[in-house]
Amino acid sequence: MGHVPGETVLLHEVWEEQVWAARPMVLVEDDGERVALWFPKGTGWKAPTSPPSRPRAATRGERLASALARRDWVFVDASWDVSTLVLMRANDWHAVWVSWLDDGTQWGWYVNLQEPFRRTPAGFETMDLVLDVVIDLDRSWRWKDEDELATFVATGVFDDSLARRLREEGLRVAGRAERDDPPFSEPWAGWRPDPSWSLPTLPAGWDVR
Repeated sequence: MGHVPGETVLLHEVWEEQVWAARPMVLVEDDGERVALWFPKGTGWKAPTSPPSRPRAATRGERLASALARRDWVFVDASWDVSTLVLMRANDWHAVWVSWLDDGTQWGWYVNLQEPFRRTPAGFETMDLVLDVVIDLDRSWRWKDEDELATFVATGVFDDSLARRLREEGLRVAGRAERDDPPFSEPWAGWRPDPSWSLPTLPAGWDVR
């Protein structure tokens, strides 16, 4: 869509044609097949939650599942807490996040299971699919948010076939990490943002696709 490195783009999460979350990010790379986006610590973004008019559910998974099922979520202001490079490839059901601690030490990798990204005039859109994989520097790995996935399935927001697909995708990416396949074999850990880049900010109309 004509975006250039260093430009702020918008990463939307979309559920049934409605914006679910909105994150401003800096475009690092876009070769048509792979996209790299910079999401620095302190960036403000819009996160979804259940409306205050409804009794607050006990867990985050229950709150988010009920909001999706009822299509009545509201947005809250959030601040990103760890500087992260988001790597997405066309048609993949995941993104690989590379994150750094404040002292510049690589935290590890985070596999965000999500719908394949789609291009929009403002940037990109996808949908987070709850289950994640955390991969440590020694390539050991573990599931994250299995309880939330179970809640989404139990409430009918996700079906069993999607849950199986997510687990298969997570296992496939964990296997790539164990074999030191890309992107895990690539020198992303040594990448640093252009020091002239400022924190990206949400544009007006961020809630419109």
